[in-house]
Amino acid sequence: MSNKSVHGSAGSGTPVPALKWLRELGPYVLIIGVAIALYQIASRISYTEIPGQMGPERWPKIIIALLICVSGFEIVRRIIASVRPRAAAETVDDEGFSQQMEAHPMLVAAATAATVGYLLLLGLLGFFTATVLYLAAVMWIGGVRKPALLGLLSISFGFVFSFFFMTLIYVALPLGEGPFAQISLIVMKLVGAN
Repeated sequence: MSNKSVHGSAGSGTPVPALKWLRELGPYVLIIGVAIALYQIASRISYTEIPGQMGPERWPKIIIALLICVSGFEIVRRIIASVRPRAAAETVDDEGFSQQMEAHPMLVAAATAATVGYLLLLGLLGFFTATVLYLAAVMWIGGVRKPALLGLLSISFGFVFSFFFMTLIYVALPLGEGPFAQISLIVMKLVGAN
């Protein structure tokens, strides 16, 4: 193997040309710049404040802040990926990669079935219970096999989503039927949405 092939590739420690940096990071930097300008515009929305209700600027500011976070994350991810040595990536077992690629269509089908089930059971189970079960199913399909971790993450995210939809943007979510409605009412109290 020649010295050129070892040291000349991008991502192997050699400097990345400015044009490549511009092509890789430029769109995200531009999005962040536009988002900051939009955030400032949203901050200047005038309205009559009503106690106990969020103003019309809150929702746009949340979306813009998320956009800035996602773009910033992508910039950092691309920088790390471009300077990380390729030697670590070349040690990946080809046979394991092939098995993942073969299983991929089945994973997509299983995730699709879980999503359809979620939508069909949402009215019966209520938002919180259906979301917790759906998240657990998707994480299981994705390879998480620790029941305690599955339970903790799905219940935590169920509360986060309930808080977000019920208290920040005031969306009327399905409560469910029978005992599931009782669970939904308890969750509403816990997240302060009643």
